[in-house]
Amino acid sequence: MSQETPTPLFIDTGGFYAAYVEDDANHARASAVFDAIQAGKYGPIFTSRYVLAELATVILYRKSHYHAVSTIEELRASETINVVPMTEDIFDAANQRFVDYDDQEIAFFDHLGGALAREYEIEHVFTFDPDDFHTLGFTVVPADTAEGTRCG
Repeated sequence: MSQETPTPLFIDTGGFYAAYVEDDANHARASAVFDAIQAGKYGPIFTSRYVLAELATVILYRKSHYHAVSTIEELRASETINVVPMTEDIFDAANQRFVDYDDQEIAFFDHLGGALAREYEIEHVFTFDPDDFHTLGFTVVPADTAEGTRCG
């Protein structure tokens, strides 16, 4: 029996936040996703400096400076997580989608994540903002997958 090829995954701010903040309502589900990553279900793993910047800010305001710094340092030192660069073309593509989706209230950060995922041919996004990423055409982890749900 051969192991399936891992699924590339882009991690959004909410996925990291839930994983690194133990009292977050989604912590158990986020931990299950990270367990699936360690088990080889997902990979390679991608994020962006924009996600890390937003994450640091959210943790700073909701938790503490120390928690924000230690989380970002751990993520930046990770050998598993690829922090991909934001080129001018990718930024422009995100901006165009932001303009085009004028009937939606999708954060520019989410358009940036979507544009990066498209550039790297990633179809799965780990987030707890499923509606925005569904609208952008992505499979959302864990909303569309089994991680963190109990099977009867």
